[in-house]
Amino acid sequence: MHLLYDFYGQLLTEKQRSFFELYHHDDLSLGEIAEQHGVSRQAVYDILKRAERTLEELESKLALVARYLRERQLVVELDQELSAVLEELARAFEHGGDSSGEGQAGGAALGSRIRERLEAVQERLRTLAADEA
Repeated sequence: MHLLYDFYGQLLTEKQRSFFELYHHDDLSLGEIAEQHGVSRQAVYDILKRAERTLEELESKLALVARYLRERQLVVELDQELSAVLEELARAFEHGGDSSGEGQAGGAALGSRIRERLEAVQERLRTLAADEA
């Protein structure tokens, strides 16, 4: 709910936003909110449910939160892949540029593996950029 509110909260009515924040962010009970605003607990409950339903409907139509979560996961995966490539490069240079002990053939194989991995990362980044367009 919090992510949905972060993305779509401004599309709720002022009362929905106020009650949502009091309930979800300030951790007030339905009774406390009702008392503060001079309404029944049932009214607070109905407004909160309507707000939550609105947030869920917006997400089902726009899918901004789902997209955000997918992109965030992809960034984590790409960061891990780049870290692995950097570690492999560091190991290779610790051994004089030859991580396999096979001279130039080993260096060429290392270069080929690194290029393939970096091209895969680049392709995933291009996919991400294309999704945003």
